Amino acid sequence: MRSVLVELGPWQPGVAVALGFVVAVVAVAYDVLFDMSQQHGTPKLRAWRLVAVAAAGAAAGVSLYFLVNYFAPVKVRSWGTMLMIAFGAGLWWMIHDTRNDDEITPDALVDLTIVVLVGAIIGARGLSVWLNWNEFAQAPITVLYIWGGGLSFHGGLAGGLLAGSILIVRRKLPYGRMVDLVAPGLALGTAITRIGCFLNGCCYGAPTNLPWGVRFPELAVRDGGLIPRHPTQLYALVMNLVVFWLLLRIRPHLRRAGRLWLVYLVLYSIGRFIIEFWRKGATAEVFAPLAPLTQAQVASIAIALLAGGWLLVDSLLASKRAQQA
Repeated sequence: MRSVLVELGPWQPGVAVALGFVVAVVAVAYDVLFDMSQQHGTPKLRAWRLVAVAAAGAAAGVSLYFLVNYFAPVKVRSWGTMLMIAFGAGLWWMIHDTRNDDEITPDALVDLTIVVLVGAIIGARGLSVWLNWNEFAQAPITVLYIWGGGLSFHGGLAGGLLAGSILIVRRKLPYGRMVDLVAPGLALGTAITRIGCFLNGCCYGAPTNLPWGVRFPELAVRDGGLIPRHPTQLYALVMNLVVFWLLLRIRPHLRRAGRLWLVYLVLYSIGRFIIEFWRKGATAEVFAPLAPLTQAQVASIAIALLAGGWLLVDSLLASKRAQQA
């Protein structure tokens, strides 16, 4: 696998000019597109504003050159890169999905994405550390080494939901609509993140003789050789894309805000429960009180029951109110 996607630096001086130009162009393009989204396709282009944005972008590019050269070579991790792409894809989807919505602005979605990202990473790492404290206690500094794996999706879900909920409430945004908007974006982003898991060699599967079994070099010493394993990361990739597709198909048939989010929780939990049968190692620790179920399977059952129960009760109450009206 390729846990380090690429190493940056040291760079030649000419790269500073190229970086400054590229970042300036990207900054101007983003500013124009954002202005178009705000003005419904009619950007108000001002020369002074474009020059200011281009100058800021160029300065950022040149600053990046000096930072990389100072710390060079800088290792760009596969998992972290895919995580950023995943959040970018989720943000793009939400902005695209609300392009004709006057109530939910791109600004609000950008802020929500940043807050959810921070909350998700803290929650994911926090739960993983809590569940595997005996390993981290030997070298507490490794708590910060998130690029080496050790992030719990369910912890990230809880942390991201909590952080995002705080922002939504503080901004007085429509809560049900916002979580419904996040659901497909989260499914899409999770699918992309699993590519990072595959490249990183984490979240691997049990040994298999199937023709699509994958050999993970990082496990060779422990396994006593290169043993083919289930590429459960890719299983999860496909599962999340299927969930994304199902959400888009189901969405038109849901009348009440908030239900799509509940449907997402149920669908993801079912898919995760099934995939856990092929996962192995630290990614699939058995939950002793309910063995042979894993920790993730128990969490998936709990989330599916809570979300499914909430969805059922909400449907019954809505039906009762409709009959009384």
